[in-house]
Amino acid sequence: MKAMKFLAVFTVIAVLMTACGNAAATEAPAATEAAATEAAAATEAAAEDEWGYITIPAGTPVKVGLSSALAGAYAVYGTDMLNGVDLAIEQFGGTLKGFELISEGQDDACDGAAGVTVAEKFSADPTLLGVIGPMCSGTVVPAEDIYAQNNVIMITPSSTAIPVTALGYGNVFRTVPNDDLQAEATVDFLTNELGIKSLALVHDQSIYGEGLANAVKEKFEAAGGTVTSIQGINRGESDYSAILSSLIADNPEAVYFGGMDAEGMKVVVQLRQANYTGVFFGPDGIKSQPSYADAAGAAAEGSYMTFGAVGGATGYDTFLAAYQAKYGGDPVAYGPGSYDAATILLQAADKVATVDADGNLVIGRKALADAVRSAPFEGVTGQLEFNEVGDLKVASISVFEVVDGTITPVKEYNFGE
Repeated sequence: MKAMKFLAVFTVIAVLMTACGNAAATEAPAATEAAATEAAAATEAAAEDEWGYITIPAGTPVKVGLSSALAGAYAVYGTDMLNGVDLAIEQFGGTLKGFELISEGQDDACDGAAGVTVAEKFSADPTLLGVIGPMCSGTVVPAEDIYAQNNVIMITPSSTAIPVTALGYGNVFRTVPNDDLQAEATVDFLTNELGIKSLALVHDQSIYGEGLANAVKEKFEAAGGTVTSIQGINRGESDYSAILSSLIADNPEAVYFGGMDAEGMKVVVQLRQANYTGVFFGPDGIKSQPSYADAAGAAAEGSYMTFGAVGGATGYDTFLAAYQAKYGGDPVAYGPGSYDAATILLQAADKVATVDADGNLVIGRKALADAVRSAPFEGVTGQLEFNEVGDLKVASISVFEVVDGTITPVKEYNFGE
């Protein structure tokens, strides 16, 4: 009897074990098939956007990064840029598909190595929508490689050096004309408006400043002018008198400076102290009321500079009033361009962003870049539309003069379609 009971129990266990074994054998292919289906779905999803996706969890703010000089001699520009970004976020409504929008400024010190560090930090941030800046061309050129490697959108409102778009990265854009156009406007104004036939050039040895000086030199000579000297100075120094004395030894009718306001202010002051009375001309880097015109005082009077056209565009007066109300003063230089750059990024994101079933914000990186490039944008700095390498299809350069201590527009040049 005990043997029969044992046999019965053994039989039941064996049946159960067999059943479990069959269930496992049945379930294994099903699990494998489900995993394969999920993998295929993931592969298909990745293939939908060849650059991958920005995926931001529900309840997490979406970040717009700013890379610029936020301390030191050029901080006035970086602060202006951050102001423009913050105003754009505010006027966009402060949210993207229900996700809070915030800005984050990182100080790149207008330096290449520091710009790379900032680019690496931003590129590793999963909540980053894109980057406005960097400001300085010498920062953009090394940093843009990092942004390109990580498919991060970068829109600079200030970097004009020709190499910025030379590599044709699909994620890099600028809302300002390049230095070839800036040099063309400069030379036309010098020769045709002022009748200048001889020119000396001095630059700050940066990618931006030296590149601009060389472009002006080439175009001035092509126009029949004589270049008497071209020399470089070191940024951050205080006394350039020896170099400037050599520069003006041949009494050129005009001096062109390639660089930023911190050095440009010193150069014009020291030229006037050396009794040089000829024309002083500079690029967009010196178009700052407080840090050039005001800082140089009487020495800046009558000097000229170029800048991507600002004002007169649709909505500029409204922007200016909002900027003044929020910050208690006028934009310094790159605030309007930063406002436009941030607004372009936000509008593009609004077109392509979706919220998935789990409440995550999902944005295709290449779709975002394509949306930035896709259509003209009527900005406060003018109509902005990008070509295949991220340069403007249509651009304007204005020439300004310091008149009675105030930077005043005197002529506008239009380029492109």
